[in-house]
Amino acid sequence: MPWPFNGDDRGMTSEPVPAKSLPRLSGNFQGALWILGSCAAGTIMSVGIKELSGEIHTMQITFLRCAVGLVLILPYVLRQFLKARAEAPAGSLPLISRRWPLHLLRGLFAVVAINCGYYSISVLPLATVTVIFFTAPLFVTLLAHWILRERVGWRRWTATGVGFLGALIVLKPSPTSFEPVMLLAIAASLLFAGALIAGKLLSETDRPSTILLYSSVITAVGSLPLALLVWVTPSWDTLIFLALVSVFATARMYFDIKGYAAGEVSFVAPFGYFRLLLMGLAGYLLFAEIPEASAMLGAVVIIGSSLYIAQREARLQRRLSRPVAGPSPD
Repeated sequence: MPWPFNGDDRGMTSEPVPAKSLPRLSGNFQGALWILGSCAAGTIMSVGIKELSGEIHTMQITFLRCAVGLVLILPYVLRQFLKARAEAPAGSLPLISRRWPLHLLRGLFAVVAINCGYYSISVLPLATVTVIFFTAPLFVTLLAHWILRERVGWRRWTATGVGFLGALIVLKPSPTSFEPVMLLAIAASLLFAGALIAGKLLSETDRPSTILLYSSVITAVGSLPLALLVWVTPSWDTLIFLALVSVFATARMYFDIKGYAAGEVSFVAPFGYFRLLLMGLAGYLLFAEIPEASAMLGAVVIIGSSLYIAQREARLQRRLSRPVAGPSPD
């Protein structure tokens, strides 16, 4: 827990130092700790999905994870609703958005992205699928230019192109070595990037709690029809395991939000790549997966290009004296 720092020298006395005089942890350090926690939570979630996929289909896992996630966020949403209602004019309806078509599109993107991602996790080695998921920031750059009309300079275009070259190294597009399921992982990254762009558009008018509520409801309801196609009644042990997976999935999202809010993106973002190490280690110890050389080479290229984009954007933001308060859209 961080402590305030009062700036005097009372700590030099022989008496016990009051807790309030101890130095406060920096925002960047706090952000890094939150992101490392996110990496750990995400790894546990992925291991749980891979284990559960041997008992129930990933489409059913997706629905149950989204349904439990909806239950977990309801107390937060209710608290924000009561707060907004107390501050809003009489007769208004807090958390109700007029931009429901965009919310619906964002939710559908998320449903398909989660289904594609979870199936990829169940089939591909954990290290390989993690590297492919790291292409999401590259897709965000493309979509931000095409949809948000953000200006992208030649340096960022070059870094993005290099990043996609790294993705090709991982995919190994040859008749003898290509695995079609990798395209589902790419689709998950692309759709997740689309959901991020939609979220940025919605954030211009809607509260974060409104976006979270619509997203949680739409993903839970939208994933149900697919789950019913493959439904099997899970055992109590499986339900408990699913609940834990959902808790860690929700925790990962919360940790990401806290991490990017606490520190600068240029400092905090690189710690997210610690997840590759954890996923590779988990895959080796729990599933006897040995990371392929092509996946590791592709990881170096993708991560290097993503870090360059993040660092350059941070420099541009500092030049314009704009504080970094959350994850950069590109």
